[in-house]
Amino acid sequence: MGGKVLGDGRVLTIGGQTFAKGLGMHAGASVGYSLAGRCSTFSASVGVDDEVGSGGSVVFQVFGDGRLLAESPVRRGTDGPMPLTASLSGVNELRLVATDAGDGIESDHADWGGLSLTCTAGPTPPAVPAGFTASGQGTGVTLNWDDMLGAGLGGYRLERAPTPDGPFLPVTPDVIGASDFEDTFAPAGETSYYRVFTLDPGGDVSGFASASATRPAAPTASSLVYSPMADQPYGVSEAQGRAVNGKLYSFGGFDSLKGCCTPTDRAYVYEPAVNLWRRLPNMPGRGVTHAGMTTDGKSIYYAGGYIANSSWTAQVYGTKAVWRFDLASEQYTRLPDLPVERAAGQLEYLNGRLHYFGGTNLARTQNVGDHYILDLANGASAWITAAPLPNPRHHMGSAVLGGKIYAIGGQHGHDERLVTQATVNAYDPATDTWATLRDLPSARSHISSSTFVLGGRIVVAGGERSHLQNISAVNAYDPATDTWSALTSLPGARASGVAAPLGNGFVYSAGNWARSGWRVVPATP
Repeated sequence: MGGKVLGDGRVLTIGGQTFAKGLGMHAGASVGYSLAGRCSTFSASVGVDDEVGSGGSVVFQVFGDGRLLAESPVRRGTDGPMPLTASLSGVNELRLVATDAGDGIESDHADWGGLSLTCTAGPTPPAVPAGFTASGQGTGVTLNWDDMLGAGLGGYRLERAPTPDGPFLPVTPDVIGASDFEDTFAPAGETSYYRVFTLDPGGDVSGFASASATRPAAPTASSLVYSPMADQPYGVSEAQGRAVNGKLYSFGGFDSLKGCCTPTDRAYVYEPAVNLWRRLPNMPGRGVTHAGMTTDGKSIYYAGGYIANSSWTAQVYGTKAVWRFDLASEQYTRLPDLPVERAAGQLEYLNGRLHYFGGTNLARTQNVGDHYILDLANGASAWITAAPLPNPRHHMGSAVLGGKIYAIGGQHGHDERLVTQATVNAYDPATDTWATLRDLPSARSHISSSTFVLGGRIVVAGGERSHLQNISAVNAYDPATDTWSALTSLPGARASGVAAPLGNGFVYSAGNWARSGWRVVPATP
């Protein structure tokens, strides 16, 4: 297999050496394999296919159960094949990833020549769990099934999805050793769908049993309790993030390992059941900051933003690029570009459409109110224009609630000359109009990834009231009454962090180049 499409019949050739078998892909792609713990080694000869000549630059990565097992240095079109091996002992899910080495995907034809797995045949799969039930409670979703460990089984694997057709992802990366589980991080006010599998001591997996339950909506408490959550592996600011299916995803941001201000391509997912961050495949194109980000429950989308310069030492203040990250395959796919370079605007998903609005132009000389729509449901190949924001601005927060899109706060100008805004607008797609609502209690910006819906209200956590003047205030907006209320403040002032609902509370991570963050739950009456 070779070329841009798997199975296109072309012979894989690296540095003049041909391979009768292997895998070809384009940078930004990945392929997954279910191993069920039955394989011991992976090997391949990696490199850029000769069909692109001297062009192309690719980094090859091998992941096992979400952990990076092996990684090549940058391989270019002028390089010959390089051996890449990894131990697969105990690995259940293998994923092969090709990244663009930070300079775009042009000519990045990535070959895994002579790809080979050393595996053993598995025994008869264990029996499917019986008696599987799910019950939604205020504290989470209680799950029970018949105990089968006495039959020589090794444990259970539990998966959750936001819809009946997925994507199903592990509730916890750990093997469950009992026949019951309390899913305290199931999204409040939503129905969660579950699958449970049995595992034998050798790692073989059964078929699954299914159940679903709806957890009641989160309470509208004003008193919150904060506790530390696991630190991110690196400090970050101006990252983009969203919570999906009970987990927090964080992408890009400014790289704390480089001088100000350079985007990173690192991405992570927070696993609340075990309180740790898991590395995701690197973002294409050296990463991004100041991108708009949203989700449809199956994928995460991001558009625009500040990208890295050609030497990866500074930033470029805008891009047209739009990307989709598939949660099941953990693969990035390029979507139709925005009509013009934008950054610091917001992206929201509503009724099968992406909405990008606000932001700044490439020269950072304009506060932009433009509003663009991409109709994903009908396979649109280009963005169309819609009603612009009444108050053009950027670095704002946004959310979708009750069939409307809300744009909250933001700023005019930049750095020492910025002026924060308190404006709140709501977009009605039925009429293509924006309404002006009750202002924020105080103007703030740098809340693009720390504005979210919880318990039927829109919560805004932290932010910046003026240049480098961060705040700890947390406020909630009730659309039914057009009023704002104060919640318990963050333990410390933060701006440009990543916050999102989790269970019946929320989490707040990073911002201000920090690694730390908090789990947040309503105070017990």
